[in-house]
Amino acid sequence: MVITINKDTKAEEINKALKKLPKTKRKSLSSFYGRLKGAFGDGLAYQKAIRNEWD
Repeated sequence: MVITINKDTKAEEINKALKKLPKTKRKSLSSFYGRLKGAFGDGLAYQKAIRNEWD
């Protein structure tokens, strides 16, 4: 949904349009914490192996 706001748009009209927007549940970083646990093993060892360009 697109809300167009001009200089002449009143605050009441903006509030009405914002109330029409669907409510979405935002995910935070904590909802993804631990999802890849064990997928790469030790994180530090994995990054050293990936960033080891000269060996």
